[in-house]
Amino acid sequence: MPKKQSDHVQPRAIERLIRSKYAKMPGSERALADRVLEYPNEVLLYSATELAQRAGGSKAAVSRFVKRLGYADFREMQREIRHAQTTGDPIFLSAVPERGPNSILKHLETDMANLRESIEQIDATVILEVSHKILSARRVVCLGFRNSYVFANYLRRQLILIRPDVSLLPGPGQMLMEDFGDLGPDDLLIAVGLRRRSAQLARAMELFRERGVPIAYVTDRRAVRTRNLATWIFACQVRGTSLFDSYVGVISLLNFLATRTYHASGRKGRDRLSDIEGMMDALGELDPEN
Repeated sequence: MPKKQSDHVQPRAIERLIRSKYAKMPGSERALADRVLEYPNEVLLYSATELAQRAGGSKAAVSRFVKRLGYADFREMQREIRHAQTTGDPIFLSAVPERGPNSILKHLETDMANLRESIEQIDATVILEVSHKILSARRVVCLGFRNSYVFANYLRRQLILIRPDVSLLPGPGQMLMEDFGDLGPDDLLIAVGLRRRSAQLARAMELFRERGVPIAYVTDRRAVRTRNLATWIFACQVRGTSLFDSYVGVISLLNFLATRTYHASGRKGRDRLSDIEGMMDALGELDPEN
């Protein structure tokens, strides 16, 4: 049962509770769970009816959702989130961005908040672990579908400058397992899975995990089931001021991961980058005046 207001509530307790129940929720409750995971502060700003409207559900769905989590009523869930605010956790202090004539400034404020919240949640020791695995793995495969493909491709472009045998999935006209069905514990899969995730992502991660492949997972805060398939998790904040998500935190994280990997590679990585730069210069592939 959730702790009462008088108890010591651990930060993110409600978040962990939602994730533990998520797989068994019907669609109407999952919509509410998604909304609360991204904007928990809305539970304090709105009534149960208003929250249901914002999540595209009904007040009855809110009642079922609250009871599934073990709360007596909506007010008890509000009390826990209000108590969580006292921890200073920015996730519990944030709300939906405002709209209006100063929307470009709101856009900037949201991006800055997303960047801060994404990076502040990253454990530097985990970055270092993944960097060393990138360098020691037999092969590194970057996987992404839909919008996530762009970021998987970006990371692959950086890592190939540091070490050989870095591949991108899926390739044009390629079946996933034709070239990478033999990945194993000595390899590394870096999966990028930002909402809205392809159903194929979870299936691929499940298959690779069964084969013992370590998985570094770059995702967003709404991810639930796929998080359980990863060895290392980097959950970024991606809320935007419109229907499109904000990816500033994602690109900053990947940039830092690649940079950290380069520094960890030592002379070997520097020599490889120097050789590649020399060959591009010899072929005149870059415009020296621009």
